[in-house]
Amino acid sequence: MTLRKLLPSPNAIFMFEAAARHLNFTSAAREFNVTQSAISRMIARLESHLDVKLFLRTPTGIELTDDGRMLYGAVGSGFQQIEIALDDIRARQGEAGTVTLSLSSAFAMHWFMPRFDRFQASFPGIDLRFQLVRGEPSGPVEDVDLAIRYNQPPNAEQQSWELMEEVVLPVCSPGYLSEHGSLDDCADLGRHTLAHLSGSIRIPWQRYLAQFDYPQPTGSRSLTFSDYTLVVQSAIKGRGMALGWWHVVAHELLQKGLVKGGKHELRTGDHYYLVATARRPLRKPAVLVRDWLLNEMAVLKREILSG
Repeated sequence: MTLRKLLPSPNAIFMFEAAARHLNFTSAAREFNVTQSAISRMIARLESHLDVKLFLRTPTGIELTDDGRMLYGAVGSGFQQIEIALDDIRARQGEAGTVTLSLSSAFAMHWFMPRFDRFQASFPGIDLRFQLVRGEPSGPVEDVDLAIRYNQPPNAEQQSWELMEEVVLPVCSPGYLSEHGSLDDCADLGRHTLAHLSGSIRIPWQRYLAQFDYPQPTGSRSLTFSDYTLVVQSAIKGRGMALGWWHVVAHELLQKGLVKGGKHELRTGDHYYLVATARRPLRKPAVLVRDWLLNEMAVLKREILSG
């Protein structure tokens, strides 16, 4: 039996998907610019046509039944495949030169922007669309061409290419170092201002200091920001010392906008990867961007090592 005959109306499956996603008929109705009762009637028609209950009406709202969850899983997967196909069709027709990148705001600002002119000169026909992530780069990659992600090696769902090892080191401006000295020159941190990222982070100042037997930050002043871009910027401006992730601060180190605030580098053994979904092949512009990113990072490593 064809899908058309299995459904009472083509709209039924769209309205069901919205209601199941929101678990709320009113929210689903807003998507279609119809009333809540129109959604309710369509769901009732679908349930009657299938002769099953898809939702349980409870005092606090609605819930999916086992049959409802089964149908929603199939519909959600199907819709996602359709969206991917439509995106690929649009890319071939009118946006073949547009590549979407998901990466941290700090990497975009302090690594990519200094190289943007060079990128444009190399690929004048490719436009970039940035999807910025605040803090640790994580999250899905289905709706982007490429993403930079922490510790996501290849698997059945994703293609991955190792971009760089995770290396963390203290950084500050040359002026700050001249005025306050390095971490290696002080018995306590009373004369230092440490820039922190708010929230729970994997490598806070306390962990780095303890790793190399530095004094704990008792007595130091602190600057705390909700975005790592501002943490790095405060160090560049000489307002304090920050923990720098190598792949973010390497350009500033090379240009002497930042210098090392201590001799120790924390190598965690983890890595950052360029990641793409394995559910569709990379388009040619995305392949060119991937290869450019990998090459630029390799060049930067050689420059830092030779310096």
